[in-house]
Amino acid sequence: MTSAGPDMPAGEPITTVVPEPRRRVFRRLTFGGRLAAFAWRWVQRSFFYLSPEPANAWRRFLLRCFGARVDASAKIFPSVRIIHPWNLTIGPGSVVCHNVVLDCQAPIAIGAHSRVSQFSHLCTATHSYERREMPIIGRPIKIGDHCWLAADVYVGCGVQIGDGVVVGARSGVFRDIEADSVVAGSPAEVKHTRGVPRDEVKPSS
Repeated sequence: MTSAGPDMPAGEPITTVVPEPRRRVFRRLTFGGRLAAFAWRWVQRSFFYLSPEPANAWRRFLLRCFGARVDASAKIFPSVRIIHPWNLTIGPGSVVCHNVVLDCQAPIAIGAHSRVSQFSHLCTATHSYERREMPIIGRPIKIGDHCWLAADVYVGCGVQIGDGVVVGARSGVFRDIEADSVVAGSPAEVKHTRGVPRDEVKPSS
């Protein structure tokens, strides 16, 4: 495209190159999968999101209707956003707090008596950026028992977090975390090991 800009002298056109649009390739769903995803979005924005906060049994029931495996003692707040709930497992006594995003394009498993605090984001999908079409790939996330993910934690695809792990607020977890570690930062690094004196903990390399 050739045109004269407002700050250019008359008679000296500039050339604007418009890049070719690039199509991103998303994971294909069957017709039944697309129908289930559409139905869940409608249910989540109405019956799930508008339910009163104490109505955990109702939200567990809705999730189970769409294939989620949620223990009867788990608590899920109404503002939690869940994508593809049929890939979600939540163990006994665990809590998923306000405005958490669970992107279950691959399986997410949260163990027993763990807590995912407000505004955290567990994302099982990423783009394969090495390829020009940037297809989406998915890898499962596993959170162990007795874990605490503090506020606004991001957990990337394929990450496994061991039992008893504490993740500090606003941390980004992009690799596996061993059991009983206390981690913080982005990328998250081990700051302490529960049950081990601080002066015996070596900083991660």
